[in-house]
Amino acid sequence: MSKRVAVVGAANVDITASPLQSYRPCESNPSRVDIGFGGVGRNIAHNLRLLGNEVRFVTVFGSDAIAQTLLNDCRRLGMTIDPVIKLDHARSNYFICINDEHGEMQAGAADMELMAALTPALLDGEMHFLNSSDAVVADCNASAEALLHLARHCTVPLYVDGTSMAKATRLRPILNANRTAPLIIKVNRAEAQALTGIDGSVKDMARALATNGATRAYITMGADGVCCHDSHETFTLPPKPAHMVNATGAGDAFMAATVAAELNGLTMRQAADCGLEAAAIALQCPMAVSKQIVNLKKMLK
Repeated sequence: MSKRVAVVGAANVDITASPLQSYRPCESNPSRVDIGFGGVGRNIAHNLRLLGNEVRFVTVFGSDAIAQTLLNDCRRLGMTIDPVIKLDHARSNYFICINDEHGEMQAGAADMELMAALTPALLDGEMHFLNSSDAVVADCNASAEALLHLARHCTVPLYVDGTSMAKATRLRPILNANRTAPLIIKVNRAEAQALTGIDGSVKDMARALATNGATRAYITMGADGVCCHDSHETFTLPPKPAHMVNATGAGDAFMAATVAAELNGLTMRQAADCGLEAAAIALQCPMAVSKQIVNLKKMLK
């Protein structure tokens, strides 16, 4: 059954370089360069649309030449954007990723200055719509203040993606915030370590997130699968087989599928299994989002 999901986060231009032979650091590598649209929030919204959900995407667009094309692409995918939030005399967000020959990111550069315009005051105008959704999903490209505002004012389940090691720490203020709705956190192992300060067991990290206020925690571990924790259990699941082409977007696919699964009444274990299937599909695509994720719909019933 289709659900209404509001996504708050970044939309940007992705530039991905994949070497044609063994990656050599500090050298010019003959590569294939792909340019597309991405952003953690936008990728999650795109995946949720492919899984058949209604999506309201709350983001900030620039005013440069690429901004209107990026906006039009979101609309083409069926996301509800209006009212459009645009910042005059501002460039769009950009993410540059350099992979090795196996598709693993070796370096990344994110220019997300535009997201500073997504303020608590701006979100106030969106709260009625956000709280009329079945869930809200946010990424940590949003400021700590914006995330705290969402945590305090969302009356529906709030899912937050850690996004990066540097930005995952923006989750700290919301863990123990005065909330009225569940908080579900998805981070990778490095982000969980940065957030909890624990250098050791991933299960300990997951329990620490719950102790500090998360309703459920999903910690993705790449080739080691995922660790999941709620008030009833802590467990790990192995990854699904995949021939990796590009790791960018796998975490976003995991998040979208997990949200969709939970909203359809699946258990945490079933939701994590759907997330791992989605991540495997994304890993095999050169772009951040794979259209093949539509094949996951049968798992969500």
